Amino acid sequence: MDQIIAALVGGFLAAGTAWFLQNRLEATRLQRLKQLLIIGISDDLKSSIELYSRVIDEWEKGQIVWFTTLNELRESRQTYLKNRDWMVLVNDEELRQKLFKYYHRSADHINLLENQQRRKYEIQAKLNDVVRDLQLRNNVLVREHALEQAVGLMHAENQELVSLNSITPQGIQRMRDFKGEAKELLDAFSKGNDV
Repeated sequence: MDQIIAALVGGFLAAGTAWFLQNRLEATRLQRLKQLLIIGISDDLKSSIELYSRVIDEWEKGQIVWFTTLNELRESRQTYLKNRDWMVLVNDEELRQKLFKYYHRSADHINLLENQQRRKYEIQAKLNDVVRDLQLRNNVLVREHALEQAVGLMHAENQELVSLNSITPQGIQRMRDFKGEAKELLDAFSKGNDV
């Protein structure tokens, strides 16, 4: 009988020890995953801050939003996009919500800027085609006069281009806002011990 009791107690001790070790191992693994996630998100935010600055600089220098920079900005978000299910490991609910909103709104804005710039290129390409066609039909027509005629023929596109040119600076201002928001989030991640 003593052997049976000893075997049962030994079994319970072994099971309890195994459960405790497994529990500690899982907690350690989740803590490490959380640390890596925070490092990845922080690196992502640092990269985004640099890319926002580049978009703003490119706009100020040439009044153009480069697709390559927007694509780099979009690609720099892969850590968050691939691991957003694990964001529940961030204890601070307010920080977690801010991060989610930041990524959602800034992704929408990047897409909006890209679509606006693409539409500007399409209008410019159409304008160039119309100017070229006008010059082909009338060999003596100089480019400036052909351009004036083309703009007259493309009234709706001209209005759209004027509108796009007036709202793009607002979009660039939003990029400045997102840059500031990314800095705030980065500061919160670097300061917070209970993130």
